[in-house]
Amino acid sequence: MKYLIDRRMGLWLVLAAAVAGGCNATGPYMDEERLDKGLVIILPGIEGESQFNRNIRRGLLSAGVDRAMPIHHWGRPVPGVGMLLNQMDVIGNRIAARGVADRIMKYQDDYPGRPVHIIGHSGGGGVAVFAAEALRDEHKVDGLVLLSASVSSAYDLTKALNRSRNGLINFYSEADVGLLVIGTILAGNVDGTHGPAAGAIGFDRPPPSAPADKRAAYGKLYEFQVTAGMLGGADAHTAATGAGFVRRRVAPWVRSSYWPAGAVSSGRR
Repeated sequence: MKYLIDRRMGLWLVLAAAVAGGCNATGPYMDEERLDKGLVIILPGIEGESQFNRNIRRGLLSAGVDRAMPIHHWGRPVPGVGMLLNQMDVIGNRIAARGVADRIMKYQDDYPGRPVHIIGHSGGGGVAVFAAEALRDEHKVDGLVLLSASVSSAYDLTKALNRSRNGLINFYSEADVGLLVIGTILAGNVDGTHGPAAGAIGFDRPPPSAPADKRAAYGKLYEFQVTAGMLGGADAHTAATGAGFVRRRVAPWVRSSYWPAGAVSSGRR
């Protein structure tokens, strides 16, 4: 257990160093040609812009995704303490998500009919869900993609699913124990609840006794289990952000007009 905690603390330090040395390089990916083809908003984890979210974009580019791909900053840009605050600031996270929703709605007003996706890693996965919820009724995204999301497994996705034409695909790993089980029990998820995150164990499904509209909405929830064989030596919390993984596993969901995009390995839908 001590080794596990030490290893996870090492990851937090890597995340802090990454954001401290990073820069916002979204300019080349926001030109008119890309904007005219669609929008993919990448929401970082609580560390802010880093190698992990830049690798997400790199993987999409290598898969031929030719849309605008901004890395949207949210939360406090302070390494260390700022990351913990980003994880725990429920009100601030909702406000940040409102800003993402406003950005999407403005884009859709300027470029009607273009595809829009949100990809959120770790804490950004929770903000992605909140952003979908904050959209007005006449606005929807085409899909939500969560990678190792720090949002409660029991979180009610009904509203977010109803704001997404194709639904939500959740990439989760049961090996992500240090951050998304122990960490979220102690510090909480970005939605303010304490317990295992959906990025570790998947989302809870509504029971047969749940209202019909909720069960219908959850018909658009897809889940993909990142198994030990897919980690390739990478940390379970960041493996799904690897450029190669994104190219093979994530990009098909962004490029597909209709979901599901291929088989869902966990068999959960």
